[in-house]
Order: sequence, then C-alpha cells, then structure tokens
Amino acid sequence: MGRKGMKGFLKGPHKHHGSDDEAAEATLEQPSTSEAKTAAAPEHPSIKNGEQPATGKPTDKAEGGDDDSNDSGNDNKGPETRGQMIQRHKREMTAHKKAIQKLGSKKKDEAAKLTAEIEARHAREFTEVEERQKQQQQEQQDTAAAGHGAAEQLAGLELGAAHGEEPKKATKAQKRREKLAQQDAEREQRIALEQAAMGPSDKALEEEHLQELLLPLKLGIREIRADGHCLYRSIEDQLAQAAAAGSADEAAAGADSVPDHLALRRLAASHIRSHADEFLPFIYDEDSAGSPGEQLESYCQELEGTAVWGGQLELGALAQALKKQVKVFAAGMPPVTLGDEHAGEGVLQLCYLRHAFGLGEHYNSVVPLGYTDGTRRSTGRTAE
Repeated sequence: MGRKGMKGFLKGPHKHHGSDDEAAEATLEQPSTSEAKTAAAPEHPSIKNGEQPATGKPTDKAEGGDDDSNDSGNDNKGPETRGQMIQRHKREMTAHKKAIQKLGSKKKDEAAKLTAEIEARHAREFTEVEERQKQQQQEQQDTAAAGHGAAEQLAGLELGAAHGEEPKKATKAQKRREKLAQQDAEREQRIALEQAAMGPSDKALEEEHLQELLLPLKLGIREIRADGHCLYRSIEDQLAQAAAAGSADEAAAGADSVPDHLALRRLAASHIRSHADEFLPFIYDEDSAGSPGEQLESYCQELEGTAVWGGQLELGALAQALKKQVKVFAAGMPPVTLGDEHAGEGVLQLCYLRHAFGLGEHYNSVVPLGYTDGTRRSTGRTAE
C-alpha cells in the first residue's frame, strides 16, 4: 500500500463492532460524494503526456525514474564554461606531457605530432566556447536593447516635445560602436570573474615567487618571445645589455657584434661537435639507431636547424663558447650556475619557468631594476 493509500486508510471510516450511534457519527463525518471527488482530485493527477494514473502498482515510467532524473540533471548543468574548459585543458596537457616523457627521444616526431594535435584541439574548443558565449551575449543584448531603445525613444519624444525640438536619432555607426564597447566591457568582466573564481594559476604563483627571489637582488623579469628560441633569445638579450653597459663607442661597436638567436644556436652546435667527448654521454642513447657519432651529429643538426627547445646542455655549451658564467634563477630552488671559471668575464642571467605556457618550460631574461636601454625601462617586469 502506497503512502497516499495508507493516509486515506487512516483518515477514512473504519468498520468496527460499535454501537449504532457511533456508526451514525462516522457516517455524518463523511463528506458528500461530490465533495469527496473534489477533495480527492488533487491527489490523482490527470492523465497527460502518456503518464499513467496513480494506482497501487508502479508504472513503467516510475520504474525508469532514475534515468529521467539523471537526464534532467545533465541538462541543468548546461554546456562547459570557459573556466571549466581551461581547467580541463590544464589536466590534459599535464597528462600529455607525462605521456611524451614516456615516449623518450626515439619518438620525437610522434611526440611533436601529438603535441600539435592536442594544441589544435584546445584552440578549436576555446574558439567554440568564445563563439557560444558571444552568441548568448548577443541574444541577451538584443533583448535588452529592444526595451532600452523603446524607453530612450519615449524619453526623447517627451524631451523634444518639452523644448519644441525633434528628437535626434543615433546613427548606425554610433550604435555599432556602443554595442562593441558594451560587449568588450562585459567580456572583460566575465573573464575577471572566472579568474577570481579559479584563484591564482600555477603560472601566476610561480612568477610571484620568482619576483620575490629577484627583488632583493634588484632584478626584474624581461619577457622573451615563446617560439622555441627563448633560451637563445634570452642569451642574446643578456649580451645586448652587457654591450649597452659600456661607453658610447663600446656600446655602438658591441651592438653590431652581438650574435642573434640563430647565430647562438650555430655556436652551441659547433662547440658540442668540437668537444664531443664531453657531451656525448648526455646525447648517446643505446636504444636509438645509429652510432654515437651519428647520433651526436643528428643532435647538432636539429639544434642549429630547427626551433627545438634548449636546456642545460646547450647553456653549458654557450657558457664555454662565450667564456661567460651563466646563472639561472628558478622558483623554489637556488640559482644554478654554469661556466663558473669564466665568472670574471661577465655573468649572463636568465630565469626558468615551469608553468609559463601549456607545456611549461620557458626561459626569460633578467634585467636590473631601473635599467634603461633607450626604449624600455624595467620596473620589475618588462616585455620584449
């Protein structure tokens, strides 16, 4: 017996062995037939949309209620938001990076292909979310603009009638500019709210810790372009700073002699070739095809001919080739120095970030606070 049946049973008349007076009282307490039907009507929903009337037995729809409730729950969640998509992308890129590390150096082409695919998919999904949000904003703005425009028109008519003037209509260009300005303001507000809800990112936390490390040394971060050449562009920036620090004549002569990032790639490859015994243990892979010499030559060709990332091996080669000490700052660890025997010849200072971009691992240059090179001035953070 269901809950409603039990409730009716408890409230209804009961046949019992009592006196006739008690039976009569029970009969008087019962509502009339029409009143009973009216009172019972809310407890029995009408049959519509294929629903079964309430009976003592559960219907097929009732038995499938769990599936219906789950479907409605998914509908209530709605499409993925921009913040949810960014968090999912971060998780996917972390898993992708681990998968690439497992592939090893033997499958660089496959790793590059997988990286390009996941980056393309993320960019496509990001564009789709942006387009969907723009469409939703457009629909909301159109609805609001209709009511707002009517109110403005009415106010203009009243004002014009009061002054005896005809109301001025906004031009299409003016309406378009106002609409674009409103869309930009709403988009910036939405992004700020999403970022505040997610809290500081790993990139923001790492940069904050790095700046705390550099500030006592009166150093700031100079942003370097993230195009695969960031290590060599950072070294190029450091050499340009050293050249600019001299006298006017030395600065003019030094500016012309500073090698660019491509020349630095060739210099590193040349030094590795000429000191093969020192670098071969870090390059040769027994599981890869080719002799040690062939693998080293393949490594150098890729270094000087592509945008493959550089690391500690290339920094060590450049420190020896340039006869400079290289110091690398990173959050959460002491500075790493290479070429200490050349410290008297000058120091090239870089900073290393793990979470700067999707796959992490980026190099920036370091610049003294208050440094001026004619076009830029460092106040803790500058852009290239």
